[in-house]
Amino acid sequence: MVDSKQLPEPENQAGAAFSGNDELIQRRRRDFFTSLALLLLAFAMLAKSLTFPMTDSYGGVTNAWYVSPALFPLSIAVTLGLVSLLLLRRAILDGGARRRESASKGRSKASFPASASCRVAVIMAFIGLYVYSFVPSVDFALASALFLFLFITPFYIEKVALIPLTLVGAVIACVLITLLSHRPTSQQYALDLVAIATLLTVATIAWWLLRHSPSECRKLRTVVLVSIAVPLVLVPIFRFFLLVPLPVEGLVIDTMQALVSRLTAQG
Repeated sequence: MVDSKQLPEPENQAGAAFSGNDELIQRRRRDFFTSLALLLLAFAMLAKSLTFPMTDSYGGVTNAWYVSPALFPLSIAVTLGLVSLLLLRRAILDGGARRRESASKGRSKASFPASASCRVAVIMAFIGLYVYSFVPSVDFALASALFLFLFITPFYIEKVALIPLTLVGAVIACVLITLLSHRPTSQQYALDLVAIATLLTVATIAWWLLRHSPSECRKLRTVVLVSIAVPLVLVPIFRFFLLVPLPVEGLVIDTMQALVSRLTAQG
């Protein structure tokens, strides 16, 4: 005879399925509000970028549109808008825009790190630090790599401890950059080294927190590779092919410039 303890329990299975579905809907609800905030940010960036001149004349020479200072922020705004629309579509299709079901009304509200308001606040904090601290002071490629790593890690891996870790890392980097930028005797690449040290330190601590989960460690490696690869691809395109001057050209861009000069000399 079959032991009754080994028989599946339909009620428990149904409850587990409902709990999993409810968790997905709650996550999509957070994605819904996050995508709306990002859409507003994209529209604001787009409106501001359109105020920049697409062409201009210097000394009787008219510059082409592809060297306009508006090109890069326009591309970022359009990309952010498209990605936000995709996230919004996914959230709506998975039920993130619906009102909460009555069965979930008795559940406690989402904890602070997982709440929609927290996610929006974290996103705005990262973007603010990137725009007002990293970009004006650090090599643009390094500033973008650090921003992408800090921005993607807590939302892609979705481990609660990674939100305060990345926020603390970003704030410490901002403080060090501010202090060193006001020192007249600071070394040429000191601020760039702060960005590199921050990325390596946060990545190392994140790996230690995730070391018992191989799948999460693979996600972390993916984030690191993407964060480094994207600036290494986009920066040379804008700097050396489209001839767009970048806000700060430091360790990475100077190295690229030296390499391009050597290749040009040899050619």
